[in-house]
Amino acid sequence: MYCNACGNAIGNEARYCSHCGTLVGYVPVPKRLVRSRTNRTIAGVCAGMGHYLDIDISLLRLIWVLVVVFSGIFPGVLVYVLAWIIIPEEPLMIPVSAGQPVTAR
Repeated sequence: MYCNACGNAIGNEARYCSHCGTLVGYVPVPKRLVRSRTNRTIAGVCAGMGHYLDIDISLLRLIWVLVVVFSGIFPGVLVYVLAWIIIPEEPLMIPVSAGQPVTAR
């Protein structure tokens, strides 16, 4: 791999160029457990957990329903409501049109 800034050869796993110090590649974003805003059936808890754990959301919902039914309904529903309260909601993404100024309100 080569540095885009200075052109010198660097290691494939390098995050910084050893010659000029430029950041190479992208900065990995840590995973966060958040409730989904777009893919929600009730509160987005299963969708958020599915994205966080890299599990199919439909499979996770089915597993959750089975746990609720076999646990006597109340404990499973209580855990879901607690997760609804504790897990933060996904940040709101507002699209910005090209050429339109962004103003803070």
